[in-house]
Amino acid sequence: MRVRVLVVVVAALVAGCSGPGETDEQRAEREMRDVLAEYQPRFAQRRVALAAAAEQVRADSADPASCERALDPAPVFLGHDDRDLVMNSYNSPEQGGNVDAVPLHQAAVPEQIADRPTGGTEPFAVAPGRLVRGMWITGPQGPLGTNRFPVTARYGDEPYRGAEHDPVRRLRKILDVGLHKRYVALYRVTGERHPEPGATDPRDTVTADVFLADLERGDVPCRFVATGHDYDLAGVDISVHSATPYEDLRTTFQLDIAERLRTLPAH
Repeated sequence: MRVRVLVVVVAALVAGCSGPGETDEQRAEREMRDVLAEYQPRFAQRRVALAAAAEQVRADSADPASCERALDPAPVFLGHDDRDLVMNSYNSPEQGGNVDAVPLHQAAVPEQIADRPTGGTEPFAVAPGRLVRGMWITGPQGPLGTNRFPVTARYGDEPYRGAEHDPVRRLRKILDVGLHKRYVALYRVTGERHPEPGATDPRDTVTADVFLADLERGDVPCRFVATGHDYDLAGVDISVHSATPYEDLRTTFQLDIAERLRTLPAH
């Protein structure tokens, strides 16, 4: 009888069953903390590399665009939409690109990067991608620390067919997407323009120096200038604005980064 009981207990532990008085959600969140602890050293390395890269950025302009060496693998940037719950790249991390974007002045303190940046009095910013978010949840302000960035059993839940429903496996896949991002586009805003009505060019615009950091090589091999602006219809006098023009700036700025990365001058 004692042998049968022991077999049942071991089987329950191997299967990850909930312990006495523990719900499935509580079990999942306990196991997710173990996953965060496992991934923490790798994200800590990325955090140190990001801060070190920012210190290498020179104060002069990123114009003209240039690269000090050929890049392998090629950088691919896909902007992150903080309002979108669906992350259909986590089963194939390469589909999410290998570049994140970070404000230069916040590279050493990624916890200060706004989760959902808005316009108004805040400085221009884009929402961080999965590399920075991985730093958040594995860092000192994640569940292993102050829990400012909580990770519950619903973390990364996705409302589409074929999603990973097991929260522990889902967390691993999301963290792998973050670690796949080898490069970071460090951007430094150099100008914003908000013209008065009736101006020749009525569009709001933002311009920034962008420095591409390679977190595995530990250098900043490329530089270029990127711009963002309101959506408009080319060749007509009427500009088309979204309900929140600040989102236009963010979206077109990210699109411009992606395009300029595709056309970087050869080494």
